[in-house]
Amino acid sequence: MKIEDLPISGVMDRDIISVQSSTTLLELIKLMRKLNQHMFPVVDKENTLLGTVNYRGICSIFRPFSRSISEIVKRMPFVESVDDEDLDLELSPEMGMLILVDDIVNTNFISVKEDTTVKEARRLMRLHNIELLPVVSDKKLVGMLSLLDIFVYIFKEYDIIKK
Repeated sequence: MKIEDLPISGVMDRDIISVQSSTTLLELIKLMRKLNQHMFPVVDKENTLLGTVNYRGICSIFRPFSRSISEIVKRMPFVESVDDEDLDLELSPEMGMLILVDDIVNTNFISVKEDTTVKEARRLMRLHNIELLPVVSDKKLVGMLSLLDIFVYIFKEYDIIKK
C-alpha cells in the first residue's frame, strides 16, 4: 500500500501526553521544557478533546495588541521605534499559578479520525500550516500525528532507519 493511501492509524503516535483545562501555566511550561514539546492536546476527565495549547497561547497572554497591528505601527513614518513586545513584559510571580490552560486553550483546532489517509492528513497540515494533528475517535483523543511520524514511517519503509 502506498503511504498516501495508508490510514493514519498505522503511522500516528498513541503514546501521548495531554493536559487539562485546570493545568496551571507553571505546570504547562515545566512540561513543555521537560518534553521539549511546544503543543499539547487539552482534554477533559473523560479524555474528550477540548482544544490545543501551545507556546503561541502563552505569548498571547502578554501581548497588548496583535502582531499585525504591531507591524503596521512599525511602518508608520512618524513612529521612531517600537519595543519588542515579546521581551517587554510586566510579570508577577503569581501568574504561574493564576493563569490556567483554560485561559489560553485554542478551541478552533483541526483534528482527524484514525481512518483518515496520510495524504489527507498531510494536506490538512499544509493547508493550516501545522505539523501536529490530534487524532480522535468519537471526540475522544486516541493519538497524535506529527509530520515527524510520517517521515519516520517513510524512512522505515526505505530501510533508512530500522523498523
